[in-house]
Amino acid sequence: MTDGPWGARLRALTSTDLEPVLAIEAASQPTPWTLSNFRDCLHSGYRCQLATVDGEPVAFMILSSVLDESHLLNIAVTPAWQRRGLARWMLRRALAEADAAGHSLMFLEVRDGNRAARRLYAELGFVETGRRKGYYRTRSEEREDAVLMMMEIGGGHK
Repeated sequence: MTDGPWGARLRALTSTDLEPVLAIEAASQPTPWTLSNFRDCLHSGYRCQLATVDGEPVAFMILSSVLDESHLLNIAVTPAWQRRGLARWMLRRALAEADAAGHSLMFLEVRDGNRAARRLYAELGFVETGRRKGYYRTRSEEREDAVLMMMEIGGGHK
C-alpha cells in the first residue's frame, strides 16, 4: 500500500472487491466492462489495483505486461472523486513500477471524446501513435474512435 492524494491507498484488487469496482466502472464509463471482464483479468494475472480513501473504494486500474511492455487496459475513478489527482497518482505509480520492472514502453487507448483523460496522458508524457476508427460504442450505439497512445519508460516520466 502507498499513500496518495487525500490519504488514498493503493493495493491489489481481489475478487471480493468486484462489486464496488463494477459500481465505479458503471458510473464512469459509457460502455462498462462486465463482471466477466474483471474476473478474466484477475485470473490472467494482470496487475489489478484498487485505490481506497478511508477504506472506501474510489478508483481502480488494470495493467497487463508482455516482455518489456506495459499496457493500461482500464482505469476509472468514481465521479465524486474525479479531478482530484487520483488517476495521475495511480498512473505515476504504474509508470514507476513498470520502470523498476525494466519495461521500456507503456501503451493505452482512450476514447477520442475523453478530453480530460487525453490531456492527463499527454501531461504525463504519452504521445498519440494512431487511431482505431469507430472502435468504441457509445451509449447511443454510435461509434467513437480509440486514440492509441504510448510512452517510453525510463526516467523520463513526469
